[in-house]
Amino acid sequence: MDESGGVTVNMLNCMGSETEQQDARLNQNYKAAIQALTPAQQTQLRDAQRLWIKFRDADCALLGSLTGGTIDSVNSASCFLDMTKKRADDLAWLAEQGQ
Repeated sequence: MDESGGVTVNMLNCMGSETEQQDARLNQNYKAAIQALTPAQQTQLRDAQRLWIKFRDADCALLGSLTGGTIDSVNSASCFLDMTKKRADDLAWLAEQGQ
């Protein structure tokens, strides 16, 4: 982000790259968590993950519509990145607890 020079497109590109990495981490940790849980817990996690995706998308869409300016796209992308990273961390913790 520091290298973006405050240019919106550059900030979005930077966040997009990091979001891709965090999304891959999220998927890896989700698979590890699924493998570490009992069948009943796996069902609970699948349901929770589906709801979490809907929440993340809706919450970040809201943040992306507050001002009507170009900062909205940055706010939305930042929200998406932050929530994805946090969820990846949570899933890693969950995988450790199930083992």
